[in-house]
Amino acid sequence: MSSVTVDYWQERKSKKLGNSSYRYRRVVERELRPILGKGEITIPLGSAKGDALVKYRQVHRGVEQTLAAAWDEVRGIKKPKTARELFQETVDRIKALGLNPYRPPTDDDEGNGYDYDETRDHDEIERFAVVDGIAAKYPTDPETGYPMGVSAEDTRLVRMLNTASPKIPPPTIMDAKKRYLQDRFALREPGERDRKKDEQRAERAADAIVEALGRVPSVASITREEARKVQAHLKGKVSAGTVDRYLNDVRSIINHAIAEFPDLHELKNHFTGLPILAGGRWGGPTADEEGRPLTVDEATAIRERIERLSRQHDLILIWRMLEGTGCRLAEVTGLRVVDVVVDGDMPYLDIKPHDRRGLKTVASIRRVPLVGDALDAARAALKLAGDSDMMFPRYGVEGGNTAASAALMKHVREITDDKLARVHSLRHNMADKLKVAGVEEADRKLVLGHALGGEGKRYGGPEGRLVAATRAMRKALGIT
Repeated sequence: MSSVTVDYWQERKSKKLGNSSYRYRRVVERELRPILGKGEITIPLGSAKGDALVKYRQVHRGVEQTLAAAWDEVRGIKKPKTARELFQETVDRIKALGLNPYRPPTDDDEGNGYDYDETRDHDEIERFAVVDGIAAKYPTDPETGYPMGVSAEDTRLVRMLNTASPKIPPPTIMDAKKRYLQDRFALREPGERDRKKDEQRAERAADAIVEALGRVPSVASITREEARKVQAHLKGKVSAGTVDRYLNDVRSIINHAIAEFPDLHELKNHFTGLPILAGGRWGGPTADEEGRPLTVDEATAIRERIERLSRQHDLILIWRMLEGTGCRLAEVTGLRVVDVVVDGDMPYLDIKPHDRRGLKTVASIRRVPLVGDALDAARAALKLAGDSDMMFPRYGVEGGNTAASAALMKHVREITDDKLARVHSLRHNMADKLKVAGVEEADRKLVLGHALGGEGKRYGGPEGRLVAATRAMRKALGIT
């Protein structure tokens, strides 16, 4: 390493443990940040130098592919359509001409020529007229007599017009991915950033299959052995928790395809039942995804550091509100001024989706009580917001929560190198406080924005829920 420069390689020395760890760290070009949703790419490589170098090569190749795809999107380069999509486009062209794309076979289908005799029905005569019209658009090869330079679109049209009962191509994994995203967005109105995240996750899942198998497979053709091959391929590139996330996305995409494409209704999803590599439960977050609560000493030291060193006054207010509410970071950075009620007997944050911020789930729509220090921080933030309609103007923009996370994590990492300690840990801290205080599970879910199921009926309307949530929050924080 002393004589060779490795791009984006970073060695980090631990002050506490006295050893080194390595990571891949690369700044994302400004043009790509809205697409990737981040300002830099940071991937741990491990603490053993030799192993880190081996992993570096795989990581670098993957990052290069990710950036290349993002540049294609910036430049407006469209991804190729699937055979099934092209088939449907051709069907639509034939229908627009007033013809039946699924014509029955004729006697001439067994031969090679076209006989314009009087027994041809109207549909056949119209077909030949369309084919002749297409051929007339192009110059004729003097040697063969066939038209030259026929476009791909016209070639498909002529081929289908000359085919009896053409069969639609089977749906590929790319067709499944597109249908999954199309229906997912139809069921809700995600913010632009949420939409981008969904698209990126689905893209990564589908691309992993293509890369592992070396082809774009039809959904029905993927065997159990190939599903295992995809998992093994991913194990060599990313962490166990990330493998599980990718395969969860793959399962969702294929299950949706099985439900939506009639020719897949009886199909078995061979990605179901694969062993979970990082532990946890099916469909749920792994420990690596969830992180852990901060210790009292860690939380105190991080807060004091932000207060002492941050030049951004809004950053410490965000931290205090996260600490005192258990909200997700995006829920706080995406608050509008009208969403913050600091007067009355039960002040609260009105967490709901709007044109600048979506929400994780329907259960996330809720009123979160403001008590104690969180209420003081909210009042200070309202004053700091001035005439802005956003509570935190700096971060109440597309990708603002990512920027806030990066800014806060710099302080977190100065206190602890544990990768499970993060900004999201404050949410775990609040969950623990609620539990230790003896707050019932249903009331804990009410505060944190988890699905209530049938328990939701016990609260009535928003006011009843706010009363229960305020009582729970006061109990957790020891405020009478």
